[in-house]
Amino acid sequence: MNKPVTYTYITVLINVLFAMLLFFSMSGGTINPIKEFFDYIIYFYLNFTAALVALFVSSYYAGKKMGKLICEKKWNSILVGMIGLMVILICGVLGGATVGFLEEGIMRGHNVSDSIVDYYFKPLFWILIFGFIPTFISGAFLGKKIKKTCCKTI
Repeated sequence: MNKPVTYTYITVLINVLFAMLLFFSMSGGTINPIKEFFDYIIYFYLNFTAALVALFVSSYYAGKKMGKLICEKKWNSILVGMIGLMVILICGVLGGATVGFLEEGIMRGHNVSDSIVDYYFKPLFWILIFGFIPTFISGAFLGKKIKKTCCKTI
């Protein structure tokens, strides 16, 4: 595995941990936010599993592509990192949302158009609202780190 992919995995893992901290801070009014978090994970385990798989599979391919764009084609490293991580975030959301759409929306006989709104548009909206700033910041750092890796290998 090459360095850009490794750095992308590390950055995505840090972003997932940051999302957990954001969840804890938003559920601060509850008696036990950690228990509430794990109850939420257990209840939607299939969605979270699919989202994490989609995150890390897309991280592999996006990390390789970002490494090629930054190191070989000399594109703007910060912009490539920011856009690359945003693509990874969207792939993760769509991976988790697809499970919810199929499991809850289609299998239970709900209206397809309402299910698309409930299981694709709403998660994309809320996760992008709360996730675009940390994703852009960490993407900028990722792009700079990949660029430093390129300079060391040349």
